[in-house]
Amino acid sequence: MTRLGIDVGGTRTKWVALEGDAVVGSGTVPTPPGPDETVELAAWLASELAPDAESIGIGLPGHVDRATGTALFVPNPPGDWDGYPLGVRLRALAGVPVSVVNDARAFALAELELGAARGLADVLFAVLGTGVGGAVALGGAVLVGPRDNLGEIGHVTVAPWGQACCCGNRGCVETFAAGPGIVRGFSSGTAAKVTAQQLTVEEVAEAARAGDGRAAKAFERAGWALGVALGDAASVFGVGSVVVGGGVSGALDLMRSALHAQLARRRPLIGDIAVLPAVLGPLAGAIGAALYGRRSG
Repeated sequence: MTRLGIDVGGTRTKWVALEGDAVVGSGTVPTPPGPDETVELAAWLASELAPDAESIGIGLPGHVDRATGTALFVPNPPGDWDGYPLGVRLRALAGVPVSVVNDARAFALAELELGAARGLADVLFAVLGTGVGGAVALGGAVLVGPRDNLGEIGHVTVAPWGQACCCGNRGCVETFAAGPGIVRGFSSGTAAKVTAQQLTVEEVAEAARAGDGRAAKAFERAGWALGVALGDAASVFGVGSVVVGGGVSGALDLMRSALHAQLARRRPLIGDIAVLPAVLGPLAGAIGAALYGRRSG
């Protein structure tokens, strides 16, 4: 039984075909310019690359109504997503059951069932990419909420005076620890007028590993912000483990010292927190989406 999973990102969209727990096909394409084009892409993937798929799970980087498959607040991908009836339109084109879920909850389900958190019951998840997503599992189940929004650590306030965030707040973790925030933190400290559009987070990481102090500082700030938020979340949920993944997590080593310092500062309250790198790689969100789709089929 084949299940198609799609993970819509701010710039790239990933897909997997899942048979049981095994990935039998996968790929990455540029994220389409809007929701209508995303529906067309998903339908094409189902018909051409996974023609035997019996369900589709699609993860969005924002809040969704799972019951109706409607996008509610999806700020990072291009186009106007708010209120878009993704599930209804995709099912009409593809002719199979469709599950629309938050991408961080999809990531969490994949890592909980098949990845770094396998065998653990109570875990926090952080997904570092174009934005910062988060999720929490308690008692072996990923928590959801009415807008599929439980565990949004990326929008915990760490600096009320800080950079404006896409959510309408200022100083969210996302403004420090997402890829654009790290690039911005580095470029704002350069003598030359380097814009964020001229750099990638991978280039900033390369500079940090080569000894550039400004680049190292940008990752230190990212680790600090992430540590503050994870400490807050651990104090609320009482978990002892954190799984960190997403495209920016390849630079986790550059953030780890500052992150651990914040968690250690709060040890009397939260205890020791194990910080685990995700193991399913860039396809984790798509795998989780397929797992959710399997439940709908």
